[in-house]
Amino acid sequence: MNPSTAQATVMVDEFLRCGLTDAVLSPGSRSTPLAMALAAAESRGELTLHVRLDERTAGYLAVGLAKVTGVPAIVVTTSGTAAVNLHPAIVEADQSCVPLIAVTADRPPELRGVGANQTIRQAAVFGGDVRLAVDMATATEREGGVRYWRSTVARVVAAATDAVRPGPVHLNVPFAEPLAPDDDDQWIESLDGRSEGRPWTADSRLVAGMSTPLDDVLDALLDSTHVPARGIVVIGDHDDTEAVELVDELSDALGWPVIAEPSGNGAGCSTALSHGPLLLADGAFADAHVPQIVVTVGRVGLNRSVLRMIGRAGLHVAVDANPEWSDPTRTADVVVASVPLPPAEAETDEAWLESWQRADVLAAAAVETALFSQDDGLTGMHVARITAGAVPDGGLLFVGASWSVRHVGSFAANTVQDAVIMGNRGTSGIDGCVSTAWGAAHALQRNGGSGVLALMGDQTFVYDSNGLLAPPEEERPDLVIVVSDNDGGGIFSSLEQGAPQHAATFERVFGVPLSLDVAALSAALGMPALVASTSTELISAIDEAVGTGGVRIVVARTASRAQEAATLVNVQRAVGEALGSA
Repeated sequence: MNPSTAQATVMVDEFLRCGLTDAVLSPGSRSTPLAMALAAAESRGELTLHVRLDERTAGYLAVGLAKVTGVPAIVVTTSGTAAVNLHPAIVEADQSCVPLIAVTADRPPELRGVGANQTIRQAAVFGGDVRLAVDMATATEREGGVRYWRSTVARVVAAATDAVRPGPVHLNVPFAEPLAPDDDDQWIESLDGRSEGRPWTADSRLVAGMSTPLDDVLDALLDSTHVPARGIVVIGDHDDTEAVELVDELSDALGWPVIAEPSGNGAGCSTALSHGPLLLADGAFADAHVPQIVVTVGRVGLNRSVLRMIGRAGLHVAVDANPEWSDPTRTADVVVASVPLPPAEAETDEAWLESWQRADVLAAAAVETALFSQDDGLTGMHVARITAGAVPDGGLLFVGASWSVRHVGSFAANTVQDAVIMGNRGTSGIDGCVSTAWGAAHALQRNGGSGVLALMGDQTFVYDSNGLLAPPEEERPDLVIVVSDNDGGGIFSSLEQGAPQHAATFERVFGVPLSLDVAALSAALGMPALVASTSTELISAIDEAVGTGGVRIVVARTASRAQEAATLVNVQRAVGEALGSA
C-alpha cells in the first residue's frame, strides 16, 4: 500500500470513529487518496458523501449540515485556488461558531515555492479565521505514522467541537505520488485504531455555563440586588437550545417584552412582540420607552432601531458564552454565559408591558392596512409573510440576508412558532445561502424533521445558484426556495444611498439590475420554477411546490424596488399615526 493511500484510509476511519457522518467533496487530482477513501466509506454505508463542483458551494453545504446536527462535516478540496474558495464558508462558520473541518490536499513541501503547478502558500491560507490550523507531514512508510494520523484527526475534531467556542479548523494534507491505491494491502504497521471503534483520543473536557438569578448578577456588578422594573430582552442569533425557554421564564416573571430577531427563534415567548423594530423606528415611541435595563442574548444587530434602544438603556446585560461576545453598541455592563434566572424578589410595572403590547397591536393593524391597501400585488414584505406562514410544524425556515431577513423580522416575527428559523447570520453575507439551506434541509429530514422553506432575494439566489448542481444519484431534500425577485439590491433603496440626491448613480453601483429571468436560470440548472406575481398565485405556488417534494424553486415577482421602498415608508408612517393616536 502506498503511503498516501494508507494515510487517507486511516484518516477517514478516524473521522468516523469521532462521530462524523457527512463529507462534502469537490473533485480534484491531489485529493485523490481522500476522495477514494471517502467513496469506499460511502459504499460501506458508513457516511453520507456529497459531491459539488464549486468549492464555495461545498463549504456552505457543510455549514448547513453542521448548523442542524451540531456535528462537523468534512469538506475536502484539492490544492491551489480550490482551497481558497472555502474561505467565505470558513468565515461564516467562524463568526457563527459552527463546527467545520476543511481538509485541503496539498503538494509535498519540496514542491512549494518552486513554481510547481497548482501550488500556493496554503498551510495558513485561512489565517485567524480557524480555531486550529495543522499542516501535516507527508506520509512515509515508517513506524508511528498511524498514531500520528489518528491523534491529529482526533485533535482537529476536538478543536472544531470545542465546548466553549466551536468553529472551523483547517487540516492541510500534503500527498506524494502515487495518489491512487495499488493492489498491495500491506503496510509496515497495523492500520487499526482503538478497540471497540473508539476514537484515538476522546475529548472529555467539560465546560458548563450555569444560569444565575438576575439579582445575583446585578449584586456582583453594582453591589445591589435591585432589578429595575422597566426592562426588555432582545434575542439575536444564537445556538443555545435552552436560551429561549430561559428568556420566556425571565420575561414572564418580570413583565418584560421580548424582541427576537428571526434566527433568535423567540416567537414562543409569552411576551414576544411582533413588530418591535417598527415600534422603535418611531422616534416618539422610542423616546418614551427607553428601558432601565436590557438583556441581549446572542448576536444582536439586525435592526438599527433596536440597536439604538440598546445603546440608550440604563443597564445592559449581555448573554453570550463566546469569548468574542456580541456587544456591537459597546454598552454591555456585564457579560454572562447563560440567560439569568428570575430574581427571588423584584418589583414589576404592569403599565410597562401593557404599553408595549398595546402599541404592538396598533402596529399590527396599521401594517395590515398599509400592506393590503393595494390590490393583490406583491412586495418583499408580502412574500415574507406568505413564506413564513407556509412553514410546516417541525420544519425549518432558512432566511437569506438583507431585506429578506428584515422583512421576516418586522412582518412575520411570530408566524413561525413550531419550526426553526436560521440563516447565515455570522457575517450576514448573501453568499452560500442556497447551499446552506440544502445542507440544513438534508440534515433535518434525515433526523426525522419536516419540510424546509428558504426565502432569499434574487441576487442572493443567483450568487449561489451553483448550489443547485448536485449529482443525480444523490438524495434531494424536501426544500422549497422562494425567491423574492425585484431585479436588484432592494435593501439599498431604504438606506442613505437610496436618497433622491444620489439617484444619478444609485442604479449603477447599488441597485445593479441584471434583468435576469430567474425562472429560466433555474430551469437551465435542472430545477423548473413556478412563477407568481400576486399573493394568491404565490400561496398556490408554494402549496404546489411543497406538495410535490424534492427541491423546488418558486419565483415571486414583486413590485419595483422603488415601489417596495415607498410601501415600507407608508407602513412606517401608518405605524407612527397609529401610535400617535394611542
